[in-house]
Amino acid sequence: MMTEPNGPALDALNGLSVGDALGAQFFVPETARAHFASRTEPPGPWPWTDDTEMACSVYAAQRERGSIDTFDLTHAFARRHDFDRGYGPAANRMLRLIREGGDAKALAAELFDGQGSYGNGAAMRVAPLGAVYADDPSAVVRPAADTAVITHIHPQAVDGTIAVAVAAAYAVRARTEPVTPKAFLEAVVELTPYGALRGALTEAVRLVDVPDLRTTARALGNGSRTSAVDTVPYALWCAARNLTDYRSAVWEAIGAGGDMDTVAAITGGVVAACTGTVGIPAAWMAAREPLPGWAFPEPGSVRAAPADDSYLKPLRLPRPCPVPDLVWTEEQWQRVRSGRIPGDIDGRWAFYTAEGVLYLHRSWTGFEIWRVRVAPVKGGGWRPVSALVEAYPEHYKGDHEVPEGLLRTVAGD
Repeated sequence: MMTEPNGPALDALNGLSVGDALGAQFFVPETARAHFASRTEPPGPWPWTDDTEMACSVYAAQRERGSIDTFDLTHAFARRHDFDRGYGPAANRMLRLIREGGDAKALAAELFDGQGSYGNGAAMRVAPLGAVYADDPSAVVRPAADTAVITHIHPQAVDGTIAVAVAAAYAVRARTEPVTPKAFLEAVVELTPYGALRGALTEAVRLVDVPDLRTTARALGNGSRTSAVDTVPYALWCAARNLTDYRSAVWEAIGAGGDMDTVAAITGGVVAACTGTVGIPAAWMAAREPLPGWAFPEPGSVRAAPADDSYLKPLRLPRPCPVPDLVWTEEQWQRVRSGRIPGDIDGRWAFYTAEGVLYLHRSWTGFEIWRVRVAPVKGGGWRPVSALVEAYPEHYKGDHEVPEGLLRTVAGD
């Protein structure tokens, strides 16, 4: 059971983006001199960074499908990548190459001499996803990890992402089930895999009553190394101590210096999952740059893969088959992804996409007839690259090649 994505998830996105946008202002020397020590708000507007841009993609992916499809999210990251938002060099290169048709998994795996990135970039964007799983925080562990490995395959980065998602889930529960800072962090530790990140979170539990944030930051880090281990424990320490006070939480996150926008984004996303958007100072919301319209697709606008008890049945005897040479535009691919077209092709076909594969079923029998893998085209668009056909004669007796007309029809032609 998951909570409504337009409620706590949107609250977490607002909290994340305001923290990100405010934290980013203090990298400007004049702003830091005028406002940092006094904890006064700089004048708006406050542009947000890559933290918010990627978080908007996570939020939109969950909202439109009700679950995370890593193929869709990978290409959403690449398509929406704005170089001027402050991405790191490795992320800029990787997302550009994905847009040009590169293998996303291979690109993520080759970073940092094959170790994969252990940075904080996956943890910074995940709070809105975690806020959806308040009914069962343990259930967010796998989808959070799935969102991480798109760009960050190192275990420390994955574990940091899990910890932030779990924290956001527990923060939503804290709306009705008050929790002490120590108990909150202990609950997060319990669902974080064993390793360096869990060890640092355990240290955050020990330090939870230390009043001096700089003492804590010296022990836990403040994001200055931009690693997950150096960022997530301090961000969650700030959140746990101020779970019902967004303003204090974000100022504490910024106050230790370091990667201020990312620490404040993580802290702000988790705390707003508890306080709601109403807990964010109205002046801060007004100063933050508006979020992009694409972050708010119609809920459920992409047909989800069927449940195990669906009448739709998978291929019984799959065999490779030819695919036509055609290219869908971005608009056409979005229609394919939706799984819905006017008239549903006279009711003859049921179809959906999952992880870059188009599944085509006869609507009256539920039998899957074709399974078509799709890939982006350099320069724009999408094309079918391979397919499987049902070779079991009691389910299908027709031509094996995927009909070009059918692929054009599901794209709305």
